[in-house]
Amino acid sequence: GSRPAAGQAGRPAPGADPFGARRPGGPQGAPRPPLDEEPEDTQIGGFDPIEDDRPQGGIPGAPGAPLFASAPPATGGPPGGRAPADPHPTGRPGTDAAGRPIAGADPYPGEHTGPEDPFATTRPGVGRFADSPGPARPFPGSPRANTPNNQPPAGPDGAQGAQGAEPEQEAPAAAAPTAPAAKKRSGRGGKLAGYAVGGLLFAGAAAYGTGLMLNQADIPKGTTVLGTDIGGDTRDQAVTALDGTVGKAGQQPLKLKIGDKAVQLDPATAGLSFDTTATVDGLTKHSYNPVEVIGSLTGGGKAVAPEVRVDKAKLKAALDDLAAKSGSGLQEGFVRFTDAGQAEVVPGKAGQGLDSASAADQVEQAYRNRAAGQADGEIALGLAPAQPKVAQDALQAAADSLGKQVLAGNVTVMAGTHKWDFGKNTAAKALTLAPDASGKIVPKWDLDKLDAAMGTSFDKVKFKKNGQLVPITAQDVADGLTQTFDKTGKDRVFKFAS
Repeated sequence: GSRPAAGQAGRPAPGADPFGARRPGGPQGAPRPPLDEEPEDTQIGGFDPIEDDRPQGGIPGAPGAPLFASAPPATGGPPGGRAPADPHPTGRPGTDAAGRPIAGADPYPGEHTGPEDPFATTRPGVGRFADSPGPARPFPGSPRANTPNNQPPAGPDGAQGAQGAEPEQEAPAAAAPTAPAAKKRSGRGGKLAGYAVGGLLFAGAAAYGTGLMLNQADIPKGTTVLGTDIGGDTRDQAVTALDGTVGKAGQQPLKLKIGDKAVQLDPATAGLSFDTTATVDGLTKHSYNPVEVIGSLTGGGKAVAPEVRVDKAKLKAALDDLAAKSGSGLQEGFVRFTDAGQAEVVPGKAGQGLDSASAADQVEQAYRNRAAGQADGEIALGLAPAQPKVAQDALQAAADSLGKQVLAGNVTVMAGTHKWDFGKNTAAKALTLAPDASGKIVPKWDLDKLDAAMGTSFDKVKFKKNGQLVPITAQDVADGLTQTFDKTGKDRVFKFAS
């Protein structure tokens, strides 16, 4: 029941254990304070101080080093070598007589002298924890692993700062000021580049808008068709100009060689033509392509090929007719009309004939090459053994049916106040019945002889065709007659629309 010996104000005497009577293994028979004297409260927050029961081994992993290597080993105490912890010792260096710490004094002197002390002084003059170690070294085995931050690593002889050690090099201070200058130059260059791009875009937009405003004609400026300049013309002006140049170019005969004979093919008879009206209509649709619009300002031209029209049935028929006239031996049968008003059958004859499909493709491609501006050349068409398309009995049937309709009476052709009669005499000169490309027997006209038979009956007379007024041609009259042959009596009249 007695307390350990106390000093002044009831404090434990220096070197005495204040908790000796309360711990097992403490000193027995120690005097206790009088009952009327209030014992000193040595608890912290209502709990007894925590004793240090860890074994004296130091940091785990360190060979035999205690946690605080510089601390003097405990002496005395109970058997087993464990000394009681002293949380509030008196007479400790850095404290006054009452055990209170002296301001500015080091509460832990003597614990920073050992070379193994992990809290050795590295940064003097930085407060209470100035002696705390620097950041951990990432490579424990390196020469700088256990070296303070502000000291160079030890050399081979163990001395710090030896000549063999090389201090860390710091980045040159002169490099820092160059960054703002480089950034400023970079920013100035970026602005200049942006201004240049903006200027180019503005100039391009201005040129594009100017080109659109100045190119308001029906035909874009700089447009040519087979060398004929129609840029800036109205639609009607362009059609008229092309009819006088491109249209005539399309009417020039094509040079063919069938077998060993050279012949010519009339494009109009073969159903080939350059459609000038369709060509102009396609050009009146303005292009908004910036390259073409700006090109019109700089005088750039645009060459356009004329539209090509091909009637394949007429083309094949014209080729067959040329093959029959070339002396190749093949002759198709037909029905002819005599001056006496009779339909007479002329049988066909086997011989050398054209490969109709191949020959038609060759001629069409040559005509399209002409439209593209290429020079004409001779077109060689090969021959092969062939038989007539229709037999004699089929020709006789046509003579008995269609032939009799042709000779059933005159057919009157009218255009306003103008008229002309077709009869047996004209039929004998200008009309035959022959198989077409498919083998069907149909009327076949000699347009030159038909035109001669009409004379001046329809000179300067126009009719409405496809919404336009056009002159009447021999082909128009032939088409009208063919539509009327199956009529009888007063119905055998064909009228052109006015």
